[in-house]
Amino acid sequence: MAQRRILWVQTGSSRGSAFAGPPQLLNSADLDAVYSVSEVSPQALVSAAPDLIVVSHTDDRAAALRAVRNARALCASVPILFLADESCESLAIDAFHVGVTRYLRPPWTASQWTEAVSEITGGVEAPVSSPEDRDLLNGTCPFVGNSPAMCELRRYIRRIALSDTNVLITGETGTGKELVAQLIHENSARRYRPFVCLNSAAIPDSLIESELFGYERGAFTGAQSPYDGKLAAAHRGTAFLDEIGDISPSVQAKILRAVENKRIYRLGSSQGQDLDIRVLAATNRDLESAAQHSGFRSDLYFRLNVLRIEIPPLRERVEDVPPLVDHYIRHFNVKFARNVAGLRPGSLDLLSTYQWPGNVRELRNLMEVVFVNLPRTAEGVVDLPVEVFRQFSKSLPFRTTERTRLLRVLSASNWNKTDAAKALHCSRMTLYRKMNRYKVSSPSLDLPR
Repeated sequence: MAQRRILWVQTGSSRGSAFAGPPQLLNSADLDAVYSVSEVSPQALVSAAPDLIVVSHTDDRAAALRAVRNARALCASVPILFLADESCESLAIDAFHVGVTRYLRPPWTASQWTEAVSEITGGVEAPVSSPEDRDLLNGTCPFVGNSPAMCELRRYIRRIALSDTNVLITGETGTGKELVAQLIHENSARRYRPFVCLNSAAIPDSLIESELFGYERGAFTGAQSPYDGKLAAAHRGTAFLDEIGDISPSVQAKILRAVENKRIYRLGSSQGQDLDIRVLAATNRDLESAAQHSGFRSDLYFRLNVLRIEIPPLRERVEDVPPLVDHYIRHFNVKFARNVAGLRPGSLDLLSTYQWPGNVRELRNLMEVVFVNLPRTAEGVVDLPVEVFRQFSKSLPFRTTERTRLLRVLSASNWNKTDAAKALHCSRMTLYRKMNRYKVSSPSLDLPR
């Protein structure tokens, strides 16, 4: 079973303090790992994935309170234990005011420490979780990736989730705009209320108005019974309008009126209905340019674009490819009842050099193809199917690195070492040395094609 993890924030100078550091308290509280820092940062939180944050106050009250404030802003749900170095009522009041969960005033003992940790963390050991799953703290779907761009994106999502402001989410197809919207909702004050999605591009123009606003019985041919509509279903919750840029101007005007007046009217009814929703909209189009050239209502654009999140494409954060591959391997192991441990280095490196025009969605589909093509007895470390490997190699952009050129030539020669050595104008022994130096291994050629 996993033990609890702690992020220890030591503020001020430890000289002459009641407690100089965490080591002597670890065993008593059954803590697996302690990450000691002098200030709270998104990088520290990603590395530690803490179950508990401890702020140890010494001689700098302002620094200690600032550490608590920063920790609470970045981690809304992780408990914070404040270890005071002075017995001062005003300090205790200020500490609780900025977000402390539990406050220990001196002189305190190891048994009090153990009791406080057990009480705060619920007295149970935390389940195993990865830093990327823990970083947002709440969410039914993991937001995978440890690149600087993803760490910053998590931090921003956490911050804006606490507000009730409309958000425009932009990014290329397949980057995960709906997942971001869901995470904003699940970390907001509306998380126990409905989260209603509407894919504007999937609904014909003739039906989207009735789907959004609902209708009364007999409002049009085929309206046999009244329908509330998506916006009414999201009352007191969050409405996610995907591909908002594909909605017709007439429907844009009605959405604007509903968002501004917080009131909607069903088709065929003059009776208004109060509406309390937070609107999250997403698009892969340049709405700012469209608004400037009359391709999208500028007033609706400014109403939706109060806060904005731009999701970076996968090609700009290729360091996230390996953790994404591991995530989908775990996912498809369950779906296909397999026991795959990972991809061979050559295959994984090839995926890291690919441009991913379809972004994370394309990577997910590729991993499903890998599992579908695996022999029944395959387990452990596996290769990409040969045809997939060859296709990806051909689509690689020109790179000047020797390793990429080596992969290109080997794939083009169907991994025939003699032909590859001739193409590279070197001996077979030199080819093998290069493969060993760059950790390039041949794919299994007996996989189904």
